[in-house]
Amino acid sequence: MTIESNLTAKTFASAAPAFALPVLFLGYAVVANYEFVTGLGRDIAEMPKTASAYLSGEAAAQIDTYYKKIMPHRLPSIDAMGAARYLAFREGRPGVVVGEDGWLFSKEEFEATLKRTPDLSEAAAGVTEVRDQLAAKGIELVVVPLPAKADIYREHVSYPAIPTDLERLYEDFRTVLDNAGINNIETRAPLLEAKAKGQLFLTTDTHWTPLGAEVVADAVGAALGKRDTPYSIADTAPVEREGDLSKFIVTGGLAPLVGLGPETVVPREASAPPAASSTDIFGPSSIPFVLTGTSYSANPQWSFGESLKVSLASDVLNLAEEGKGPVAPMRAFLDSATLRDTPPEVVIWEFPIRYLGQTQLWNAEPAKAATE
Repeated sequence: MTIESNLTAKTFASAAPAFALPVLFLGYAVVANYEFVTGLGRDIAEMPKTASAYLSGEAAAQIDTYYKKIMPHRLPSIDAMGAARYLAFREGRPGVVVGEDGWLFSKEEFEATLKRTPDLSEAAAGVTEVRDQLAAKGIELVVVPLPAKADIYREHVSYPAIPTDLERLYEDFRTVLDNAGINNIETRAPLLEAKAKGQLFLTTDTHWTPLGAEVVADAVGAALGKRDTPYSIADTAPVEREGDLSKFIVTGGLAPLVGLGPETVVPREASAPPAASSTDIFGPSSIPFVLTGTSYSANPQWSFGESLKVSLASDVLNLAEEGKGPVAPMRAFLDSATLRDTPPEVVIWEFPIRYLGQTQLWNAEPAKAATE
């Protein structure tokens, strides 16, 4: 049974009511499209007359606008069908894998295990190249591999083999890093040990919680040692977050009705003692640590950079970026004025293993132009 089908073993009697919804939806679509066609015929004089308009997409955009006008229930209908599909079959749109007990997982994690061997040789070469570039400037690289959510919370995964494959992928990645002589941090064991302390990943989102980020930050601090600036950390205002994975099923007001409502996140903020705050921490050659990586580091809701300041007893310059993967932000840093003018002592590279399944990962361009 494939991930895409992911049909639960239900009897026909229990699933039968759900079949009525697609039938009604198709009936609605027939009526709406008839209105669309007849309406389009009435307004044909307003359509573009040139072939270039159709080739460029201008006509398609006009048709789409008209479609939305005569189908005001389009988005609510999609949400209603998504909710029905989730409740009846425990399925969502491509991009999400529905687990047990309301847990959702990124399909990227599941796909990563299918491409493990070819990607790891390429990954070893890619990370080694970065290490060598930094080493030439006297900078140490520390890789922080992040295990998959489906591995850490395997009890909520409907496919027992997947978490085992993800565990193996994590261990194999660390092995190739060790073999290449690249410093890397064990994060999977601390996360598993910390599950009793609270939730480490959000239920309906790809990302970790501030607690999960803190556990990994503590592992980094334990491996690299503390400096001499005792940061303190405090909770900030709670944030209600609609899970990025729940949006593959339903959005808006229907989400809470099917158990996929927003989750509360409490970001944290670190502060240095007044004496340390008054010094020029960004003076030449004064940056001890640079953090780069993905949205696990970049998004302030998770507070990974803030937790690192506490665990390392040092300032940390966070150059991670959202939506770019782990490689592009690193390449942006390698091209940056920060590296040229104020090189750090250590670069911490947060690297979720789920990205190892992306065939074009190491072809990523820098995430942004270098700062002049």
